[in-house]
Amino acid sequence: MSTGPTANRPLTKTFCATCQQAFTPRDAMQIYQERYYHPHCFCCSSCGNTLAGKPFYPKPNNQFQCETCNHALAPTCCVCNQKIQSGTAAKRYQDRHYHSGCFRCCKCNAVVPDGHNFVDMLDGRFQCLTCSHHITGSYQGKEHAPHLESTLGEIVPVQCDQAGRIPICDKCARPVSGDEDAFKLETRYYHLECARCNRCRKKLLRVPCRKLGSALVCHTCS
Repeated sequence: MSTGPTANRPLTKTFCATCQQAFTPRDAMQIYQERYYHPHCFCCSSCGNTLAGKPFYPKPNNQFQCETCNHALAPTCCVCNQKIQSGTAAKRYQDRHYHSGCFRCCKCNAVVPDGHNFVDMLDGRFQCLTCSHHITGSYQGKEHAPHLESTLGEIVPVQCDQAGRIPICDKCARPVSGDEDAFKLETRYYHLECARCNRCRKKLLRVPCRKLGSALVCHTCS
């Protein structure tokens, strides 16, 4: 936040940075960062009220906001539901806003530092790389989940374990009947109809895919 601009008049002919009109000797003048304004031209870009002699917040493209508008229009953290005020450490991921201190690993609750990679669990939660045990590949950027190694699942007959229990579908949590085949990825079983990409809904029966948090995703969507 900045305080009101000063008003020291220059000795040479000067033009208003907003209206581009020249100042006359009788015109009042406001100065901010070596730019000159008529008091009625130095206004909040949202409500239009003058900012002369008042606190304000500089914005991109040589615009300004008053305290009231800056608070009202500030983005809301999707974790704590509090406003993210100008100058507050924050981050944005997939059009959602977070205080930096609210962007935490869902497993250990540690803050994911700005500039560090993390794993998107696809359900609104994130894991730090320390807690995630699926990491095998390269990173795409500071706010993207890492590439994970794809695996080709297999269609297998359903078999009971040594205790006589039939497997449970990892997607719908219903038993996989012994009279039908199942899709198996690593140690997890799925009904054939449940074995779909969580994003594009493509069947994964013969498509490289991976577990990403609690979701199945194909190699194209991950």
